[in-house]
Amino acid sequence: MHKIVEQQDAEVKKHIYLQRINQLYANIRNWLQDEPLILENGEIEVIEALGKYKAPQLTIKTQEGEQLAEFKPAGASVLLAEGTIDVEGWLDRGYVVYMLASNPQTFYNIEVDGWYWQEQRLNTEPHFLNKTWLLQLVTWVSDHEF
Repeated sequence: MHKIVEQQDAEVKKHIYLQRINQLYANIRNWLQDEPLILENGEIEVIEALGKYKAPQLTIKTQEGEQLAEFKPAGASVLLAEGTIDVEGWLDRGYVVYMLASNPQTFYNIEVDGWYWQEQRLNTEPHFLNKTWLLQLVTWVSDHEF
């Protein structure tokens, strides 16, 4: 009985994680609709504590086809967060994490649930992902200026 409950919990967590990814990608498409960029959908296999499953992947390219950033879901099982997505470019890599304002374990000042970009610098609060921070993140991993 206990194993069945664990499996159901894992399925619920995966479902919520995939919904959050799809919402983020919808936001990214909305934020970038006026930019001269190409957004391509893909799929990636995620292997993590919750099991193995398929998740959507999003690639941002220039009109010339140069890949700027690839959003690759890494899993819902993350310390102090509810999921993570790796963001890879030719220059560097970063990641965004889904954080809950109600999570008492986080030591960051999280005011609203959502996706946050955590820079790889010490003493920097995570940035709630919006168009401005998305463009910063893409620049960070690709050196592409907007």
